[in-house]
Amino acid sequence: MYGETGDLMRTELAALLRQHRILHRLGAHPPSAPDAVPEREAAGIVIGQYRQTVLSWCAEAVMAAKPLVFSATLPAPANPFRTSEDRGTAVSELARALGRAREASRTPPASTALLGTAHPNEVVEHWRHAARAAALAEHDTNGLAGQRLTGPQAQAVVGDVAAVTQALVVLDQRYLNVPGWERLTDPGRLGWTALATALDVGLGRPDYSVDATGWRPRTHALRIGPQRGILGVLQSEHDLLVHLRSFPTAMNLRLIVDSQQRLSRRLAILAQRADAPRAEAWRARAAAYSVLKQQLRNVGGRIGRGGHAVADAANATARLRALPAQSIVEPRVAAGFQTLFNGIDQRIAEIIETGIDQKTYLQRVQLPRLVPDSAGLVAPVRERFTPIDRSANKELVRAVRGLVPHIEPEAATPGRSRSALHSALIHQPAGRRTDPGLPGP
Repeated sequence: MYGETGDLMRTELAALLRQHRILHRLGAHPPSAPDAVPEREAAGIVIGQYRQTVLSWCAEAVMAAKPLVFSATLPAPANPFRTSEDRGTAVSELARALGRAREASRTPPASTALLGTAHPNEVVEHWRHAARAAALAEHDTNGLAGQRLTGPQAQAVVGDVAAVTQALVVLDQRYLNVPGWERLTDPGRLGWTALATALDVGLGRPDYSVDATGWRPRTHALRIGPQRGILGVLQSEHDLLVHLRSFPTAMNLRLIVDSQQRLSRRLAILAQRADAPRAEAWRARAAAYSVLKQQLRNVGGRIGRGGHAVADAANATARLRALPAQSIVEPRVAAGFQTLFNGIDQRIAEIIETGIDQKTYLQRVQLPRLVPDSAGLVAPVRERFTPIDRSANKELVRAVRGLVPHIEPEAATPGRSRSALHSALIHQPAGRRTDPGLPGP
């Protein structure tokens, strides 16, 4: 996820910006010792490869986000039928400068083995963690992930790239005395274009919800064996959410819905003493599933699976019934249940909506017919299964949408790592004066 990789990269670069006297930090021997030059030169070569990895991510990320970032400073063209040229904008100049710096460098990016091998030196280790984060961030901002970005999210990514580029320029100047150090190509222009891009993006409204996008590892069922008590119920609910990835049949869906109704009603009783508002919310959830269960009585469909999900739902209800009546749901456990409930509710609503759209779930309707004579006392009812019509089944649609109430998402904040990196860019040692006419701090 981009929030994790970007946060780690900015945190490590901020730590590097607060380090001074680099030659003394890169080696165990004093700078005047005979073995000091080879030792520091070897460390500088490794750092150069790590820096090249970060620089490559910057160049690729800004290219992926550039089509969605429009300058807030250039005037619109007089002819409305002509698109505005990106040449001369801050983002395009930053992309061009980053591309030149990456292509002109003779240092290759860090290999996978180098990224995975810890280094005893603290400075090199900070660089390694920043390069690892940059290598992982390629999955979050490039390729398919980059194509899903919105305009404001692309502005946030470009702002991060601009801040990281400024950090690389500052560190490049600070590492000049390292033996064998390769300078960035045209660092002055690179730094100024990064600053101009940061100012241009800041005039817009970057959307920091981009931190929640990107690649995520696939979740699996918990392979820790059956747990006892309330944790066993939590484990079954987690496994249920994982197994709901497969599309269930209509019968299995009804069993899962029934289990969630029973589970919510019982958990609301256990959570009443510790968290009354959450218990009330779970009672409302049980009522919503009760209505949905009634609406699914005449819904059929044999396409799908869902056997593992039904088993997990049955395990959850059975383990919950085995709990003593005096059990109390702790706030931390209740928060875990709420997170799982949100995911299960969202997934069940998606399953029903998909089943209706793809005509996988059908509705049982009764057809009138004339029976001239019948061998039995009661003539059997003629039934047929037809595709579900949303306009004629508004109660079912309303029950499905009631599972996931519309809640306005909270505005995403920049986070601490962004402000920490910006403050580290202007950081100076405590003994250095900012103005000759003013006393030092």
